[in-house]
Amino acid sequence: MTASARLYLILILAMVPFTAAAFLPDLASILTKVGLAIDFLLLVAVIIEYQVTPGATTITASRKVDERLSIGRENKVTIEIGYQGQTSLKCEIKDDLPTGLTTDLPGNTQVQNQIFTCQLQPNQTTGLTYTLQPRKRGSYKFGKLNVRYLSAFGLTWREIKFDLDKEVKVFSDLKALHELSVKLSHSSELGELHQKKRGQGTEFASLREYAVGDDSKAIDWNATARRDRPVVRTYETEQEQRLLILVDAGRMMVSDLDGLTRFDRALNAALCLALTGLTHNDQVGIGIFADKPLLYLPPKRGKLNMNRILEATFAVEPRMVEPDYAGILSYFASAQKGRSLMVVLTDLTDPTGSQALLSGLANLAPRHLPFCVTLKDREVVELANSNAEALKKAELQSKKKSDTIEAIYKKAIAIDLLNQREIALSVLTRRGCLVLDCPPQDLSDKLVEKYLEIKARARL
Repeated sequence: MTASARLYLILILAMVPFTAAAFLPDLASILTKVGLAIDFLLLVAVIIEYQVTPGATTITASRKVDERLSIGRENKVTIEIGYQGQTSLKCEIKDDLPTGLTTDLPGNTQVQNQIFTCQLQPNQTTGLTYTLQPRKRGSYKFGKLNVRYLSAFGLTWREIKFDLDKEVKVFSDLKALHELSVKLSHSSELGELHQKKRGQGTEFASLREYAVGDDSKAIDWNATARRDRPVVRTYETEQEQRLLILVDAGRMMVSDLDGLTRFDRALNAALCLALTGLTHNDQVGIGIFADKPLLYLPPKRGKLNMNRILEATFAVEPRMVEPDYAGILSYFASAQKGRSLMVVLTDLTDPTGSQALLSGLANLAPRHLPFCVTLKDREVVELANSNAEALKKAELQSKKKSDTIEAIYKKAIAIDLLNQREIALSVLTRRGCLVLDCPPQDLSDKLVEKYLEIKARARL
């Protein structure tokens, strides 16, 4: 039990007669009696209040939170406070959040332990909801739930601590995987994907009438002669192909990109790709590397393999080291028993700085189909595309010529970085490597689309 602001105010007022008595000797006796009377009444009020205020046994609390949270997403936490008293109570609640997890409030404000205020109504359960947006994968532990309520006369606060310790794990973007899984399993979506798989594959599927836009090479002349109208063959892409997803965990992937590390952005996309491959009955494996291989799960079929991949990638973190791209890619390539689509999620700067990566990917081409996926920095693109009017406006606002000059230099550097990046990617394309370069917000969707296109065209 702790004193409230109201009690402190009354105590201060009770001291006024005693203080005045020191300056007014003639009234000292009367003022002292007044002060003692106030203290006595206050003591009586506290005793009565203690008797009439509902006890701690009238309040119960629970916390609901998933054991597996998604990085970079809003994860809902619900607190329920049950109250069996007869009068309403003003209540304050503070949840002991795991160290490293914060609640995200409007205005990009992050609070470690926010205090919630609510009014408990007689014989009702009050629910409170807040969200956590983890920025790092790992294991976290919730602590106690602290509830305090104001007494009947508002003189004291009573506090209750509920032992609701619970351990949770922050994985990669599980919500994106769930959304993708629903999309892949939905009948209409499966029909759409099935259509994408037909037409450019290698296995005969069926015959159908010719439609405008069909490839004339697909016409089955024997069937056309029998039916006396144009008929084309449709094909399905081969099943049970091998897909190996490699994620760079070196120094280029440590930096932040829109709130998450580049590595986490790449890993989120890699898991979406793995789920899509497993849904299409491909053998899917995953590897993570820095200066040495950090993880390798050989390609396997079956959706149960997805949980295996999730658990294995849960605790892997990027490192500030330079990867040996040529050696590591050669290592993963030699571990494959047959031709595979090898998707490497990484980042690059220019042809000179990324020479090892370019050479390593080019060496895969004869035996495997290399696919390089890089993350485009949205801020760099926006800076490179900034126009003269924006620079002039910045100059007028700052009224400093040096600020405008600095902005021009930044724009020039951004343009040069993008040009060098385009040169590096064009080198990869000329050497037979597939390339995808897009912002992190679109990476997962674009990567899945590109994978389906590769299967539809039988590139592997």
